[in-house]
This record gives sequence, C-alpha cells and structure tokens, in this order.
Amino acid sequence: MPIKYDNPLDKIYTFGSPAKIIFGINALNTIGDALGSFKQEKILLLTNKVIKETVPAKELISNLSSSGFKVKVFESEIKEPTVGMVNDFISFIRSEKKGIVIGMGGGSIMDQAKVASALAKTKNEVKDCVGVNKVPDRTLPLVLIPTTAGTGAETSKNAILLEGNKKLVIISPNILTDIAILDPVITASLPPSLTAFTGMDALSHAIEAIMSLNCNPVTMAVALEAVSLINSNLPAAYFNGLDIQARFNMVIAATLGGLSLNTGVVLGHSVAYTLGHFGVSHGLGCAIALPHVMKFNAPVTSQKMGRIAKALGSSGNTVDNSIGRASYAVNKVKHLNELLDIPLSLKSMGVQKKELKKLAEECFIKYQRPTNPRKYSEKDIIELYNQLWSGDLDL
Repeated sequence: MPIKYDNPLDKIYTFGSPAKIIFGINALNTIGDALGSFKQEKILLLTNKVIKETVPAKELISNLSSSGFKVKVFESEIKEPTVGMVNDFISFIRSEKKGIVIGMGGGSIMDQAKVASALAKTKNEVKDCVGVNKVPDRTLPLVLIPTTAGTGAETSKNAILLEGNKKLVIISPNILTDIAILDPVITASLPPSLTAFTGMDALSHAIEAIMSLNCNPVTMAVALEAVSLINSNLPAAYFNGLDIQARFNMVIAATLGGLSLNTGVVLGHSVAYTLGHFGVSHGLGCAIALPHVMKFNAPVTSQKMGRIAKALGSSGNTVDNSIGRASYAVNKVKHLNELLDIPLSLKSMGVQKKELKKLAEECFIKYQRPTNPRKYSEKDIIELYNQLWSGDLDL
C-alpha cells in the first residue's frame, strides 16, 4: 500500500466567523442600535454575580433598558461550565419563550450562551451535540461580550463543557455568534494575573493554530497578527492595566486567536486539560505547555517556526537557520512567561515526578490531537511531560 502524505493541497478548508464584530473604545454603548435588526423586545442576559456588579454590566443593562428592551438576567456559577449549568440556562430561556441571548463574561459564560441559544427551542439535549457538526441549528439570536482578552470564545465555533471530570467538546458553526462586541474598557480592571493567563491563552490559540495540520492561508494571516499583537501589548497590559491602547490591541488579538481556533489546536491544549487536576486554570495550563509543545513540534514545523519567530520580533539577521528560528520562538515564549510570573516547570509548581506517567497516559488516551504536526507515541508524551517537569527547553 502506498504511503499517504499530508498534503495541504488535498484538503478543502472552511473558515467560520461571526456575522458581525463591533469593536472600539466604548463600543458597548452602541449595543441598542446593533440589536435593532433582531426585532425582539426581550434580552436574556447570561452573566455571573461578580460581573453583574461591575460598572460596564450596569451600564449595559441601563443602556438596553433606555433603548426599550426588557432585560432579564440569569446568573451562572463562577466556575468552569458544566452540562448542568447549560441546562439550567436553557430552562430559563424556555420559560421566557423568546428573546435575544447575550453572554457577558469570560469563556465559561460565552460557551454556555453559545450552546443554550442553539438548543433552547429544540428538543435536543446537550449530550446530543457533543462532537463535530452535531448542533442542528441556532434558534435564538446570540450576542457575546467578552470581559477578558484571551479565550476567543466570542468568535470560535467551539464550546467546552464539563461532565464530572470529563471535558465535552462541541464544535459547530451553529454556535457561532451573530454579533461580538469588543470593548477594551471592559477589560481595564482585570487584575495582572488574569491579564497574563488569558493573554497567554490567546497566544496559545494562535501559535497552536499555526502548527496545526489544518492551518491554511486565512488562518495563518489571522494567527500571525494575533501573535504580533500579543508580543507587543501583553506586557504593557500586565504592568499597566489602564494602558487603553494595549487593552484595545489585546481584545483584538484574543478575537483573532478565537478565529484561528477554527482550524483546531494541538498538543498544548491536551496538556493543559490534564493540569486541571492540580487546580491550574485553562489559560495558565496553556501558557505552561506552549513553549514545550513548540519545542516538541519544532523538528517538523521549521518553516512555520520561522514565521512565528518573525511575529515574535526576530530578524533574518539574528536568526538565519531553522534551529535558530525555532529556538528564538520557543525562548521568546519562555521569556514572556517569566515576565508574567508564570511557572516554567511542573516541578516549580510542586507537581511530584511520580504523577507524570499518569498525566501522560491521560493526555495520550483521552486527548488525542490528530491535527498535531508531529506524530507521537505514548513514550513521546511521557518524555514531553518529563521536560515539562524539569523545564528543559533547549533545542
């Protein structure tokens, strides 16, 4: 049997995106006009009790009310989204019968709003939609307002929900939002740690999308711009949260990262899922894993590593070979983590070395990544976790 090679020219690509993205300083103030086309009078706002008490959320509710909308607020729990949480919101929507669904919050809130808006007027259960292209339709208008700059959930066709300790992934164009509203003013009060974790989450989306076997010219363009914006603006947003230019560029970068997610991610996200056992947030887990997975994939992504290195600030004069370009890119991400006070190794986080085999087995069995450019065995994954534990990033 002849060997089958991965040839990007053999593939047909689809790039999903929202119908409309509204962005800019105080863009949230335009929401009344933006919703007019839906011809609905009721707003079903999903948020949580912390966000509900913020100035932007109060202004949102006030602006909607003054524009003639009747606003009903549903408060979700402050934790990773579960199937039960989505079902609770679906029940709320069904009791209200109709309206425009608005999700204002981080990835947890937005993922819940995406799935609930699709299923609220159907008989489908959340579990029926797990997998790829299993959401039959979206039955209610959806607007997403991110309060962080990282998850990219406002522009991705993905939603991740928990059921017990299991992560369920829903991927469908029918959970893409109708309108995404990006307002950097909303993110200005984010604490430095959350700014760092969500910003590195966005960087992992972009770089992993570039490494993905499904990367295509559209994804490449979007993801490279995200990498460049994050490299130039995340430190400024971290050290001075009131730098509105940096905040503006970060919300754009996060949204571009979310768009690039539509091509799929690679092993870094699989590693991040396993680190959740130690109470590590998704963004932090992605940040820790990213440079190690870049190193792991470097032997088979030399051209892409060169483009990533350039987006991270390298010049052809300083990096003139494939190893040098990969090394520059990996170390630039490592130094970003250092600057943002993100751990460089599992050892420094207190993870015991005896845990590595179990983590590697979980990563290999539960979170396979066929889009990862380097084919791998369980032995390879064990070695990857050993390097994660020690912090070894030498190429």
